[in-house]
Amino acid sequence: MTMLTTIQYFCRRTNITVPSTVYGTTDPQIRQVMALLEEEGNDLAGRGSWQGLTFEASHTTIAAEDQGAIATIASNGFRYIKNQTIWDRTDRLPVLGPMDGQDWQAMKAVASTGPRYRFRIRGGKLIVNPTPAASHSWKFEYVTKNWILGADGTTYKQYFTLDTDTFLIPEELVLMGLRWRWKKEKGFDYAEDMRTYEMQVKDALGRDGGKPILHMDSDTRNGPQPGIFVPDGSWSVP
Repeated sequence: MTMLTTIQYFCRRTNITVPSTVYGTTDPQIRQVMALLEEEGNDLAGRGSWQGLTFEASHTTIAAEDQGAIATIASNGFRYIKNQTIWDRTDRLPVLGPMDGQDWQAMKAVASTGPRYRFRIRGGKLIVNPTPAASHSWKFEYVTKNWILGADGTTYKQYFTLDTDTFLIPEELVLMGLRWRWKKEKGFDYAEDMRTYEMQVKDALGRDGGKPILHMDSDTRNGPQPGIFVPDGSWSVP
């Protein structure tokens, strides 16, 4: 659904005059609905690591502690790095972190050498210790705050600019969130709508993108294990 079709559906459901266009309208009621839709989208986008909002960033290191602005490295509306996803693909080693201020200062007070880099984000900059070699290829996953996709399929944004804008988060949840927010704004009873919405968000986050098996024992290995593999089939026995 586009922004326009979502608001049209909402208006029909709420018995409001259905608009033929939304962005740029002078109708105060429709403008309010669009603002509430943006409010809902921004809130929902920040509720978890939605797979639709997860992107991969590439970075070529420079020989300096300060690697530059994280918003420039992860250029599509950086919100946060997904933990334990930064890898130095040149050395084939993980980049450890993020470090907090206390650990970072303790590390800086002691001479630190070795192949294992550690990172911190401070002042909007990606800083690394020890100073990495130049031209190493680093990759990591991050979550964007841009939950809206333009009709061209390449323009990501946080706020609507066209009626044809679509969503990168579950549209059914966006619609449910819009419904209770509109009722709250109008002074209507919204508690049951909000309760149902929160249950659906929790369920969707639990299933979004698939989830790994959690082991309660000490076996944390993934993938095939060493051993003899006998495929299914019919075997002749002498």
